Amino acid sequence: MKLNGARLLLEMLKLHEVKDVFGLPGETTLALYREWESFSDVRHILTHDERAAAFMAEAYAKATGKVGVSEAPSPGGAHPAPGVLESFKGSVPTICFTSDIPFNNDTRNMLSGFDQNRFYEAITKESVLISRAKDIPHLVRRAFRVALSGRPGAVHVRVPLDVYEEEVQIDEADLYGGNCRWPADRPTADSGRIEQALDVLARAEYPVFVCGQGGLVSEAGDEILALAELFDAPVGTTMTGKGCISERHPLSIRVIGARGGTSYSNRFLEEADCVVFVGSNTDSAGTDAWKLPSARRPPKIVHLDISREEAGNNYPTEVCLVGDAKATLASMAARAAARGLRRERGAAFKVAEAMNALDRSLESAAFSNDYPVHPVRFVKELERLLPEKSFVFVEPSVGSIYSAAYLIQKNAGRMFFSNYSMGALGYVLPAAVGAAVAHPEHTVVALGGDGSFHFNCGELETYSRLGLNIKYVLFNNNVFGWIRGEIEHVYNAKPFATDFNYVDYCRIAEGFGLKALRISDPAKIGETLKEAFAHRGPMLIEMPVKAEDELVPPVPRWIPNAKRKGIPYLY
Repeated sequence: MKLNGARLLLEMLKLHEVKDVFGLPGETTLALYREWESFSDVRHILTHDERAAAFMAEAYAKATGKVGVSEAPSPGGAHPAPGVLESFKGSVPTICFTSDIPFNNDTRNMLSGFDQNRFYEAITKESVLISRAKDIPHLVRRAFRVALSGRPGAVHVRVPLDVYEEEVQIDEADLYGGNCRWPADRPTADSGRIEQALDVLARAEYPVFVCGQGGLVSEAGDEILALAELFDAPVGTTMTGKGCISERHPLSIRVIGARGGTSYSNRFLEEADCVVFVGSNTDSAGTDAWKLPSARRPPKIVHLDISREEAGNNYPTEVCLVGDAKATLASMAARAAARGLRRERGAAFKVAEAMNALDRSLESAAFSNDYPVHPVRFVKELERLLPEKSFVFVEPSVGSIYSAAYLIQKNAGRMFFSNYSMGALGYVLPAAVGAAVAHPEHTVVALGGDGSFHFNCGELETYSRLGLNIKYVLFNNNVFGWIRGEIEHVYNAKPFATDFNYVDYCRIAEGFGLKALRISDPAKIGETLKEAFAHRGPMLIEMPVKAEDELVPPVPRWIPNAKRKGIPYLY
């Protein structure tokens, strides 16, 4: 059969079960768009910025368990970089297609040409150049395989405009797809090392499990609990692993570390003599800069990860287990049961005592009538009223840290989404689109800050045009609050380059066609949320809050300064 490159690419996306692609047109993609107009099997989601498109693809991948796909024309060829980098560092499989001028014409200074592959090599698993239309099937299949292999991540594919226009004769036998879902493989760790890990656990007096995104992606919750219950071990998660198990489970110590961890949860890591990391890259956020547990005086460490590079990366490790979390933990639990390794340590009682104390510590904040609104009151109202089918998106802001710590996730599974691999602002507003497109039956709650809003507020038009069921909650303190917190609590300096003028965000949202509400009375939080959830469509809720230098969230390294200066804090 005879096909042009554009049609061939679309056919390959279809064969890889791609349903949605996020992007916007440019002169170098018009040959692709000409074919796309009559190709209904792959839906094009029009965005206003290539960066937003890449964030949408990243969120789509996390919400669906499939490779997320974005595209960009050469004038905006560098713009997807923040979203691509988040996918790369966050181990999320995405493919970013960028079109280009004819290859080598950048050396002639043709408008919008640059060496895209060199640009993307540093922030992707692989950057591919397609120089001939006949290579599209092979290279697209490779892009999906690379994105999904081992530790998943971002892949970039560069397609010059003349390749889209080129017609080639293709044998039907060459038109076949491949896997688009993750985890793509479920290898089980070496059996000898599994036995070693069980020996370490059997000798431990105070073991603790710490589960990251890898455990969540692998849907290993049942296996985590099976093993934790055998060894009577508390289970915590990182922010990106929130949802591995229900936070109502008797062994759940909820989120740990420096982003969402509290003193009640982190204490378990301080006292542990054995820590089992499951699908966690042991980054600075999840370990409070390698103090939880201490890298200088570490307990016995067992580290299970799909990536050999990550297993044992930051701690002296007793046993490294390289494999899929679900498959490996299932094998571990079966072997432990067969060996009769069950232990009783009273962990559930200690966990209940700690979690009850944590909940009691929030009581005054949860019913606070303070204005600006106390974030804990909002989070607990949100927890109470959140529809059953919901996603919650956060980014570095007041909304993220309080919700990670204090919004109790009742059911296991991916409900809570964050971008804490890179932590770039401008994430949550477009990322919510990716999940809402993938799951229109869900309510998507996006918790964003006013500082971040300005990065991608044009995507409110996308909310409106597509009628997406997104409730965007804007925490407004008229500052870059996180930076202001760092300046105050770490550098003990005066704020600099952090403050904005007043902006009427409700009027902006209404200008884009959204319904908008402002919370001006804490007593109206529940009423406002009920109205928002009853409205089937996009909505913005603006809520004034204090900045992080005035009301300190549970960030461990900020707490000493708050105590010293008498600034209100929670931890």
